[in-house]
Formats: sequence, structure tokens, C-alpha cells
Amino acid sequence: MKPFNPVLLLTVLQIVFDPTFPAPFVDLLEMALNIMLAFIIRGYLIIVLVGFIVYVTGASDGLGKTLIAMGVVIYIIGPIILDLFASIVGLETVTIESATSTWLSFIGMTDTEVIGITVLIGDMIAAICFLAGAILYFTPLSNDLKSRGHSLIIRALMFAPVLAFFHIAPWI
Repeated sequence: MKPFNPVLLLTVLQIVFDPTFPAPFVDLLEMALNIMLAFIIRGYLIIVLVGFIVYVTGASDGLGKTLIAMGVVIYIIGPIILDLFASIVGLETVTIESATSTWLSFIGMTDTEVIGITVLIGDMIAAICFLAGAILYFTPLSNDLKSRGHSLIIRALMFAPVLAFFHIAPWI
């Protein structure tokens, strides 16, 4: 049996841990990292708002709570993961200015416009849930409708301070 060559092992490890990427691929990775940074900086709010909207409707409590938790985790762990990816690829640190320009070219709207539209949709859904909950609560057909109406009213009232914060936040 032939002994294992350590030079071959070191060569393989160098190829695995010291990758060289072609120039177009590096540009694509830089754009992807800029999109990730823009999403980490701005997108987590959108995910949290969508999670609250799903939770208020009562359509899927688990999905709503998962979206809210995912938004918080993206906010906390996202920059660490982004720096790790940038160091693996060998790019310099992605800047906020490049992330903002990539966000504008990728989404086509500023982050305040996207969050404003999401808050407007949240306002409409909260109002609809509050009114539907009031109708179900005050319709004395069955106890199940009354409890469902009570749940919708409570969820809409829980969502109202979050929406009020996002309405007041641009002026703070």
C-alpha cells in the first residue's frame, strides 16, 4: 500500500480555502452582498411588519410569529453573516452607500416608500380586522363567533401601537 502524500493534502486544502473567482463572478457577488446589506438594514422592518399583519388576520399564527422572529434575527445576526461572506469572497467591506444604490436599482423605490406602503396596508388590515371582530363579537349567533370576534379585536388593538410608531417615526 502506498503512503498518503501530505503535499497533495496541502494542495487540496489550499484550493478549498483559498478560492479565486473570475471577475464577472466577483461583480455578481458584490451586487448580491450589497442587496443583502440593504435588506439587512431596511428589509427586516418590512418582514416584521408583514409578520404582524399576518398575525393580526389570524390566518396563520405560526407564520406571523416566525416572520417576526426572522426579522429580529436578521437584524441581529445579519451583519455578522454578511461580513463573513465578504471575507470569504475577498471583497472589501460593503458600504451603506453602495447598498442604498443597489436597493434603489433593485427595488425601484426608497425604503421609506416601501415601509410606508406596508404600513398603509397594515392600517387597512387592522381596520378591517377590528370592524370584522366587532361585527362577530356583537352578533349573538354562537359563542364561537363571539370568541373569534374578541380575538380579532384584541389582535387589531395590539397592532395599533406598532402602526402608530411607524406613522410617527419619520418625524422623530
